[in-house]
Amino acid sequence: MSSPTLEPTSNPLRAIGLLVAIAATILAPLVYLSSSNLSEAIAPTLIALSAWTVLLLLRRGYQQLVAPLLVTAVLIAAVIGIVAFGSVRTAASFLFVAAVAGAGIFLPRRALFLTVALSVVILGVLTWMEWKGWFRTATFKVGFTVWLTYAMTMVVVAIMVYHSRTRAQQALDLQSRELERRIRSEQERDQSLERFTRIFRNSPSPMIAQSARNGLILDVNPAFERCYGRSREDVLGCSDEMLWAEPEQRARYLEQLFASRRADQTLVKGLRVDGSRFDALITSEMGDDPQDRLIITTVTDITEQNATLERLRRSEERFAKAFNFSPMNLAITRLSDGLILEVNRAGVISEGMSANYLRGRSTLDSGVWLTPAHRQAYVDQLKRDGRVLAYESQMRNRDGKPVDVRLWAVLIDIEGEECILSSTVNVSEEKRREALLLSVARGMTGEVGEAFFDALVRHAAPALKADLVVVSELLPDQLVQTLAVCRDGSSLPNFTYSPQDTPCNETLSRYDLCVYEQGVDTAFPAERSRTGVHASAYVGQSLRDQDGTAIGVLKAMWRQPITLTAEMRALMSIFASRATAELMRLRREREIQQLNATLEQRVLSRTAELQKLNAELDSFAYSVSHDLKSPLRAIDGFTSLLSEQLQGRLTADEEQLLDRVLASTHRMSTLIADMLALARVSQGKMALGMANLSEIAEQVMQAEQAKHPDRPLAWRIEPGLVSVCDARLARIALDNLLGNAVKYTRDQPQPLIEMGRCKDGDPDRTSFFVRDNGVGFNMAYADKLFKPFQRLHGPSEFEGTGIGLATVRRIVDRHGGQIQGVGKPGEGAEFRFSLTSASAHR
Repeated sequence: MSSPTLEPTSNPLRAIGLLVAIAATILAPLVYLSSSNLSEAIAPTLIALSAWTVLLLLRRGYQQLVAPLLVTAVLIAAVIGIVAFGSVRTAASFLFVAAVAGAGIFLPRRALFLTVALSVVILGVLTWMEWKGWFRTATFKVGFTVWLTYAMTMVVVAIMVYHSRTRAQQALDLQSRELERRIRSEQERDQSLERFTRIFRNSPSPMIAQSARNGLILDVNPAFERCYGRSREDVLGCSDEMLWAEPEQRARYLEQLFASRRADQTLVKGLRVDGSRFDALITSEMGDDPQDRLIITTVTDITEQNATLERLRRSEERFAKAFNFSPMNLAITRLSDGLILEVNRAGVISEGMSANYLRGRSTLDSGVWLTPAHRQAYVDQLKRDGRVLAYESQMRNRDGKPVDVRLWAVLIDIEGEECILSSTVNVSEEKRREALLLSVARGMTGEVGEAFFDALVRHAAPALKADLVVVSELLPDQLVQTLAVCRDGSSLPNFTYSPQDTPCNETLSRYDLCVYEQGVDTAFPAERSRTGVHASAYVGQSLRDQDGTAIGVLKAMWRQPITLTAEMRALMSIFASRATAELMRLRREREIQQLNATLEQRVLSRTAELQKLNAELDSFAYSVSHDLKSPLRAIDGFTSLLSEQLQGRLTADEEQLLDRVLASTHRMSTLIADMLALARVSQGKMALGMANLSEIAEQVMQAEQAKHPDRPLAWRIEPGLVSVCDARLARIALDNLLGNAVKYTRDQPQPLIEMGRCKDGDPDRTSFFVRDNGVGFNMAYADKLFKPFQRLHGPSEFEGTGIGLATVRRIVDRHGGQIQGVGKPGEGAEFRFSLTSASAHR
C-alpha cells in the first residue's frame, strides 16, 4: 500500500498569481493617473506583468519557475517603488514582507535565508541613500492607491499563510492516518504470523524457514525432525548444505529460486543425519518484505512412492527395458526351434538383415548360424547352466561371411513358452586388433636401444598400413636424428635433419597428434627430399619427457590421402608411448654413463674441497683458542689486578662494574670453550665401537655430585645400556644432557635424574632417555632447544651459553641418530636420543 502525498502547490500559486495580476493591473493606471510622479506606476506595472507571466507558466506546466519568479519580481518592484516614491516609508516597503512570506512558504530554506538577507541589505542601502538625501523629496499624501497597495499585500500574505497552515494540517492528518494504517498492518501481520506458526508446527510435511540473506536455517517443524533425523536445536543457525545429497542440485535450485522467487515440486536427493539418501519433492517461496526476507520450503519424501512406481514400471516394461539394454543388440528366440520372436535392431545377429526379415524365421533357416552343430552346442550349455556369459562362436553376416561373435543369453518364460533372451556382439575387429597387438608385443619383447626402435617401426608400418614410419630424437642443437626408418617394409639408414619447414616442427610444438589427411606434399615440399616418399598424408606424435619437454617424434606417412580412424589414433598412442619409454630409458642410460665417466674426477675434486675446508676449520679453531683467548686472559688478569690495587678506594658502584667485567670475561671464556667443543665434535674421524652408556652416565653423575657436594643428588641409571658409537663423543653428549638435568633441578628439594632405554620407540632404532623433575620448559619454544646460543631460561635464572644441546645435536647427527625433547613448566623435561640403528647393534 503506497502512502498518500500532500496536494501540489500549483493551486494556491495560481490563486495568488491571479489576485496579484488583477490588482496590479487595476493599480497601475490608477497610480499613473493620480500621481504627479509617473515613475511610481512602474512598480505595479512590473508586478502585473510578473503575475500574468506566472499564470502563463502555470498553464504551460513550469511550476518550479513560478515561485522564484514571483518573489524576485516583488523584490524588484519594492525597490522600484521606494526609489520612485523617494522614501522607504512608502507602501512599497510592505512588499518586502510579502516577498519574505512567499519565499518561506513556496521556496526551500536556503532560498528563504537568501531572500531575508537580500531584503535586509536592500532596505539598509535604500535607508542610507534616503538619509544622504539622494532621493527626490517624497510626498506623503495618502489616497486610494496606498490603501489598495496595503490591502492587496495583506490579502496575498493572508492567502500564503492560510496555504501554509492548510499544508501543515494536511501533513499532520497524513501522519495520523499512516500511524493508524501501520497499527492495523502490524495487528494483521501478528494474526497472520500466529496462523502461519500453527500451520508450520502442525504440518505433516517437513518445513524449513531460512533467511534469504545468508541461507541460515531459522526454524524447522517437528515433521522435519522426524524426516531428517536432526533435532531443531542441531540445525538452527546452520546452513542447509547438510540436507542436500548432491551440492550441484542445491546450486541449481537456489539459482532458480532467486531468479523467479519461487520453485515448485522440484525433484532432489535429500540427506538424512545417518548418511542415507532419499528422493524428495521440494517447494520454496521467497517473501517480498525487504526487512525480513524469508524462504519457506516444504519437503515431501517420495522414496516409498518412487520405489512402488519403479517396481511397477519394471514389471510392466521388463521386455522393453531389456531391448533398451545398450550398447548390445538383443533378440528373443524360441528355445525349441530357434524361431525369432523379436529383435531390437536390424543388424542384431545378421549384420544387416532387416528386423522384419528376421521376425518369424528360424535362426537356422535365415542362415544366422554356420551349422546346426554351432547352435546345438550353444543351446546345450544354455540348458545346463540356465545362462551363458561371453560365449564365443561364429555366425554369418549379410554377405554370408563367417564373423566372430560373443553371446550373452538367459532363459526366460513368455506365456508358458521357454525362450532365450540373447545379446550378440561382433568381435571380429576386436580379435583382429588383439592379434595385431600381440604380434607387435612379441616382435618388440626383449629388444632395447636401436634394435627396439627398428622393431617398432617395422611393426608400426603394417599396423598403420603406412608407407613410411620414422622414430626420431630431438638433439640439443634442435636438429632431429632418426633412430629407425622403415619405408615400404625395408629399414633405411639413419640421418640427421633440421625440422624447419617440415611437419615435424609443428609436431614438436603440440601435445596431441599432428594430422594432415592430405596435401602434406603441397604444404611441405622439402619433406619429400628427406624421406624419399611423395607423401600425401602425415600423422605425427611428439615424444615428451616427464616434465613435458619434447625429446623426439614418431611419424607415419602415406602416399595416398587417408581418413584417420579411432583405431589408428589408438595405435599411434601405443607406439608413441613405447617409443617414449625406451627413448627416456636410453637417455637416462647415456646420462648414467656420462656421470660414471666423470664420477672419479668429481670425487677427487670434492675430497680436495673437504680437505681444504677442514684445514680452514682447524685454522679457525687455532685462531679462537689462541688469538681470542690470549687478549681475553689479559683483560681478565689486568682487571683482577686493578681490582686488587684499588681495593678500599672504590665505591660500591665501581666495584660492581669491575665484578661485571670479570663475570663477562669468564662468560666469554666459557663461550669460546663451548664453541671449540662444538667445532671439535663436527670434525675428526669417529672411532665406532660398542660403548657402555650406563657406565659413562654413572661416571658423569659421580663427577656432578663431586662438583656439588652440598646438594643431595639422586639418580637412577638402567644397567646394560650399550650402543655402537664413538665413546668420546658419547661422553660429551651425556656430560651435557646429565649436566643440564643437574642444573635445572637445582631448586628441587628432592631432585631425581633418570636414564634408560625407551620402550615405545622405533623398533628399528634403539633409543635412550634422560629425564629429570626440574623446572621443565614450555613446548611452544621447543624449536629453539638445539640451536646454538638459544636459551629458554635467562642468565639470571640459570647459568649457561646455549651451546650444550647444540653440541649434543651435532653428536647425534654424526651418528645418524635422532634427538627430541619434551617438557612442561614445573614438571621436568625428558630428552630422547638414538646414536645408531638397531642393525648396528647386531
